[in-house]
Amino acid sequence: MVGVIDEPIKTGADDALEIKKHSDSLVKFIQTTSTPITIGVQGEWGSGKTSLLNSIKGDLAKNNNIQQIWINSWENTLLVTPEEALIKIVNEIISALIASDDDKNRKDKIMKTASSVFKGAMRIGAGAALGLKGGQVADELMGNAENSIKELRSNLYSLVGDIQERTTNPFDKIVIYVDDLDRIEPKDAVKVLELLKNIFSIPGCIFVLAIDYQVVVKGLEHKFGKQTPENEWEFRAFFDKIIQLPFMMPMGQYNIGKYVTGLLKSIGFTDDQELDPAAIKQILMLTIGGNPRSIKRLVNSVSLIQIFSESDVSDDQEIAISDEKFLLFSLLCIQIAYPQVYSLLVREPNFIKWDDKLAFEMTQRKEEDAAGIFETEFKNAQKLEDFDEEWEKALFRICYNRPRLKPRVTDVSKVLSYIKENIFSENLDNMGEDIATILSKTSVTSVTSTDQGQELPERGGAYKRRVLDGIDAYLLDLKVTYGNSDEEVKIFRTIHDDIQNHIPDASPLYTRGVSFYINKRKFLNFEIEKNKKLKFGIIKSENNNYRIPKSKNFSTSMARKFTIGKGSTVHNADRYKLVVDNFEDYKNNKELILGLVNDSNEMIINNDKTILKVDYSSSRKNYFFRTNKENIEGDQNKVEELCTIYLDPNYTYDL
Repeated sequence: MVGVIDEPIKTGADDALEIKKHSDSLVKFIQTTSTPITIGVQGEWGSGKTSLLNSIKGDLAKNNNIQQIWINSWENTLLVTPEEALIKIVNEIISALIASDDDKNRKDKIMKTASSVFKGAMRIGAGAALGLKGGQVADELMGNAENSIKELRSNLYSLVGDIQERTTNPFDKIVIYVDDLDRIEPKDAVKVLELLKNIFSIPGCIFVLAIDYQVVVKGLEHKFGKQTPENEWEFRAFFDKIIQLPFMMPMGQYNIGKYVTGLLKSIGFTDDQELDPAAIKQILMLTIGGNPRSIKRLVNSVSLIQIFSESDVSDDQEIAISDEKFLLFSLLCIQIAYPQVYSLLVREPNFIKWDDKLAFEMTQRKEEDAAGIFETEFKNAQKLEDFDEEWEKALFRICYNRPRLKPRVTDVSKVLSYIKENIFSENLDNMGEDIATILSKTSVTSVTSTDQGQELPERGGAYKRRVLDGIDAYLLDLKVTYGNSDEEVKIFRTIHDDIQNHIPDASPLYTRGVSFYINKRKFLNFEIEKNKKLKFGIIKSENNNYRIPKSKNFSTSMARKFTIGKGSTVHNADRYKLVVDNFEDYKNNKELILGLVNDSNEMIINNDKTILKVDYSSSRKNYFFRTNKENIEGDQNKVEELCTIYLDPNYTYDL
């Protein structure tokens, strides 16, 4: 699967959010409660209300004595006036009640009895042709005509009573679900609530309404004005009059970590061991929260970036694979929740370098009010762990005058600290560069217009990634930007052409050095070091069981020496470094070096799954070790044992 469809969980589907225990309780309540009663399922838009209703409906379907009717209020409002929508909803409920009788004669009798109920709805259709306003008919049903509500309720009362008493009817209760009330205009949603309360307060009927309380508040503003502490009781009194049992969607109890890692696994972004659900939940709670709809949008962004990355080869990260994925996930969360902070990261990816100078450039000191309120709050904030470092103080200043950031500045500080401590605790020197590289990937899903009307700035400074167009542009850059001599440029051109001629299918990418790819997998990188030595980075070959070749003609070594307890020491464990002292030594050993390069290339062509892969993230308890013979996941002791063997500097063979 590539993307995630924003649809509610269907009946019987996998309960990844673990809301079943809540739906079970509501099912039991519905089965045993007296009637009439109205249950209000509350929750913000996208919080999973429809999924919960689906779960309840599926369980109650197993009970043959309960008839269930599903009404989508939003669908009934399409292309009609609000008044017509109300009539359509009433008409749909009544039609479903009448359709429940299998006895044709009795059904015809009830249809005749219910003809007065349908009169209004039928007049809407006729009224449209005759130029009669739908509102006039709706007014009759809504009670402007003195006895209309009483007459309508009386007809329905008889109808439901007749259905319950007849021998052909197996139903004791009728459960009516009204979904998507928060997708229509709030004042129209309130009208629907009033209509249901006034008409369908009938024994045997249970209404389950999916609506957020804030929609009700918004829909009542024309009656009570804006909500204030003084008039809040009026809004609450209206809601309590309609809803006898309020139920708030338990988003705080969702198993968000499990839910999100399941979605990420379904799009092929991760496997069972790479990302820790607890860490995923921590980042989510500090950024976008647990709203399932927001999470699906996030996962779709991850999916797109994953496709983009596959088609646009780039230099490998200096951090472990799982840390790279976790960093990408975290930065996307920041992009969605705090777009201005994301823009700030683009400007300066190494956030521990944020300081007063940057803060004053961003705020123009507008936070420093004459009354001294900011200074008081700033001093108090610095007493906390979240704002005791210089970069955190700068963050506090930058967020202070931004209405959406100020209330959550502590969360912003915590999420950045989490990235620093859990990904870069042992590798702070590379943090800015690694974040910058990931930001270059996430930029494709950025919404550049924020609540402050700012646009995403261009990323500059030392971390801006530069990809040059072809070998000629690259060689010119070596001379102009980095000051390499004509001799060094000539050497570089010769080695570049040797590799291209030896492996014609290799795709080069020109950044600070040059990297060569096969099947979108980097198998070689090359650059001239400052001391004029020639450095190659080569993928270890399975032919020699991932050992490092040793020769008296050049030096080879691991990227880092493995140390138990330090996750950064397994970075680039899949490759080794080969250094030649000078161009003359390269020419004398060219065939030998190109042979090693070819071994790496052929391994990727034949089966890149045999490449050595190691993750050793003790902070998030992610451990795996994979070769052509080993596949260890989750066993820290075994991974450490294999690392001490395969990543030992003396794990070599003689050429």
